Amino acid sequence: MIGLGKMGRLHLRTLLAMPSVLVTGVVDVDAAGKALATALGLDFAHAARDFATPVDFAIVATPPETHRDVAVPLLEAGVHCLVEKPLALRARDIEAMIAAAASGGAALAIGQNERFNANIERCVAILDGGAGHVATERVSPLWPDANQPDAIADLMVHDLDWIVRMEGRADCDIRILESEWVGERLRHVTCRLDFGARRFDLTASQSGHARKRTIEVAPLGDALQAFDLTEMPTAPDADPLSRQAQSFLNLCDGQPAGVSTGAEALPVFWLAERIRGFCMRPALAAQGAT
Repeated sequence: MIGLGKMGRLHLRTLLAMPSVLVTGVVDVDAAGKALATALGLDFAHAARDFATPVDFAIVATPPETHRDVAVPLLEAGVHCLVEKPLALRARDIEAMIAAAASGGAALAIGQNERFNANIERCVAILDGGAGHVATERVSPLWPDANQPDAIADLMVHDLDWIVRMEGRADCDIRILESEWVGERLRHVTCRLDFGARRFDLTASQSGHARKRTIEVAPLGDALQAFDLTEMPTAPDADPLSRQAQSFLNLCDGQPAGVSTGAEALPVFWLAERIRGFCMRPALAAQGAT
């Protein structure tokens, strides 16, 4: 387990609860990570290159800008990697990880756990390939970390992933309904993606006071249905992270798996870039008004 921030600790808790997985150690830059490893009886290192115990799999939950440097050596060495979303903030970093996985014969997966959210699966089933309208809203308070990904890379990417998977393509008409920049950070965006038969209104905001995750789906000619994406199933191993972890293991074993893969990351990345490109920065808007 590499990286023990919020998501890293959630991944670690999930893995420790899986009888089929033996967690051998953790990697983290902070002393708190070493204390946790000691308490759990796990090996510890401050950097992945210094971890001496042989491993078959790694979960990478470090900041996005470090994903390439952490994952590429592991993938080239044949270590299967599940890398937290966003896989990277630059296309060339995604391409480098895909190439490293191919070179090392390793599986590369992305932590798009909302694929395994039961309420998103319900919405996909409700549409059942037919026409309709979907609206999602993801709101989080703005983190104090200046390196936090923007609202698209942090929040909207969840919906872009399952939408592109369902549609089988990333090309669509894009309309920006709202956008807000804070300096160079895109903090809030509402956009409409039109794929023809289906239309998606997506809101991602880092300017809220409370966390919110909702989805509404209205098949053509049918009533609207609304779901809270924070509602989790109570059955053991039915939560999105547990299901994603098992799907990742299936992928590594060459079995059918629904986990997001490196190859699927590029079209999602470029769709996110198109949306971001349509969100006019205040400075450019001011220039256009003069």
